[in-house]
Order: sequence, then C-alpha cells, then structure tokens
Amino acid sequence: MNEINHANLITLDVRAGLKQGIDPFTEIMAAVKQMSDDKTLQIINTFEPIPLINKLKTMGYESWTERPEPGVIHTYYKKVQSNVQVEDVSENLTPNEQDFQQQLESFCNKTQTLDVRHLEMPEPMVEILKALESLPENHALFVDHKKMPQFLFPELKDRNYSIVANEIDSNHIQLLIYKSTSS
Repeated sequence: MNEINHANLITLDVRAGLKQGIDPFTEIMAAVKQMSDDKTLQIINTFEPIPLINKLKTMGYESWTERPEPGVIHTYYKKVQSNVQVEDVSENLTPNEQDFQQQLESFCNKTQTLDVRHLEMPEPMVEILKALESLPENHALFVDHKKMPQFLFPELKDRNYSIVANEIDSNHIQLLIYKSTSS
C-alpha cells in the first residue's frame, strides 16, 4: 500500500462526466502535464482504467487502485521516472469523409461491422480489440462509436493497425480499422 500525502494530492472525479458520455481523457492528460513530480493524481471512477494505467506507465508513472465502496474505484498515479518525456498522447485523428470513403471502398465487401455506441467505457475498446484478433487477413473492421476513442489509438499503433474516421454527428463516429501494410 502506498502512502498518500494529501497535501500533494490532485483529485479528479470523472464519474459525472462519464455518466453524460464525456470522455475524461483530455482533462486527465491536462492534469498530468501540469503535475510536478511530487504530486499524486487521484482519479475517481466506476471502473479500473486499464488503458490509462498502461499509458501513464509508459510515461514514468506507477499506479495503484483502491475500492473504498462497491462501484467506486480510486486510481492513483505517482511519477517514478522523471526522465521520461511526456509526449502529446492526444494523437488527434481528424475525421475525413473522403479518405474514409476511399478506404472503405478499397476493402469492397471485406469488412466486419461492430457497433459499440451502446457500451459503457472501457467496453468499446475491449470489444474492438477482441474483434481485431479474429479479423481475417486483408479485411477491415467498420466500427460505429459514440466518440473518438483516444486510448485506442496507441494500442492500434502498437499492433500495426491504421485507422480512418468519419464523423456523422457529435455522438456518432465511424471508424475503419485495418492492418497497416509494411513495405
């Protein structure tokens, strides 16, 4: 169990935003960028944010979780490697309908469809990665999502996938995910 210095604790309760469908990623990353090495970030959530834990680990943070009551998870992040460069992890993917349509057409009928709009975080990412594991070679995964899945981008990059997006409206994004061709 890690000791928490409450004077150096920065707390973000993201439950209300998540309930409204607001992804807390930008707010969390802004807090991380502003944190000095002696601070500890506490995220209050309804699930253990494994993608965030993994991302911040690559940025030199250790983490631990506590479950003070059923359905409430506190995840703490403390910098342990100060020489790790904090990269811009937003990896903004700009929706582009023309690129999206061209890529979609290039796969003809070689697509599988997945709608994750009804799922609560982190289930959309889990379902997308699971679907990619069984995706046939030279096929693409067509995903209907309710927002840009920021934590998914580094995972896809690590697994050699490319992604194009098409924004239908503020609550509906189409994603086309396919294996990057290596030359």
